[in-house]
Amino acid sequence: METWYKEHFNEDYLRIYKHRNDNLAHQELTQLMKFVPVVQGQSLLDLCCGNGRHSRWFAKQGFRVTGVDLSPVLLGEARKGEHAEDIHYVRSDMRDLSYKDNFDLVVNLFTSFGYFKEDEQNKKVLQNAYDALKLNGYFVFDYLNPSFLENNLVPFSKDIIDDLSILQYRMIVNNTVVKKIKVEDNGALREYEERVKLYERATLDVMLKEAGFTIIHTFGDYDGSEFQSRESSRLIYICQKRSVAPDNHENN
Repeated sequence: METWYKEHFNEDYLRIYKHRNDNLAHQELTQLMKFVPVVQGQSLLDLCCGNGRHSRWFAKQGFRVTGVDLSPVLLGEARKGEHAEDIHYVRSDMRDLSYKDNFDLVVNLFTSFGYFKEDEQNKKVLQNAYDALKLNGYFVFDYLNPSFLENNLVPFSKDIIDDLSILQYRMIVNNTVVKKIKVEDNGALREYEERVKLYERATLDVMLKEAGFTIIHTFGDYDGSEFQSRESSRLIYICQKRSVAPDNHENN
């Protein structure tokens, strides 16, 4: 199901992930953004904004926010949230952006990357983020840590959410983490699938540099902790768009 992302991000998704709320966004971003030298009033692109939980946090901090997502359901939910009148929500595929030198900051959060089977399609997302930035702008890229995932994968879980029975089956197939989701709703069964292609740090380093980025920091969690290849659950980059990107990390 190569186009799983077109069907999955709907009302059931909002129920399954309702714990990913504004309070959690506040916890994630309050510490992380201390490492990014941006200021209130600057322009920000939330790439794959979903229901807007991160966009709302940035709007509260005084940023001029544009949120982009492909899902009309998630965008509809975002437009019902706080600060919706201050946020410009746009429906678009993350591969098809046309922004050029528009934003001081671009963020891609909560593993909104690796959705496509072909590497070139995923690279296009990084290139679009780079192109959307003004010179010296910053890119915050929040991805999973494949090594941690492989060592801690939970093959099956069952939850009851809003009277729905949620069955989730997880596996790694052809360097892709696959989650099959079954939603049992009063005898009716709805099935979905999530697929995220796995990229190790060394590969992402190359992909980001090929897009033009300078890597400033690499963290293992939202608190700015050092990335550990086996222990860190996240792989979070702070990158910058410079006129000439050096060959190596400035910081680790």
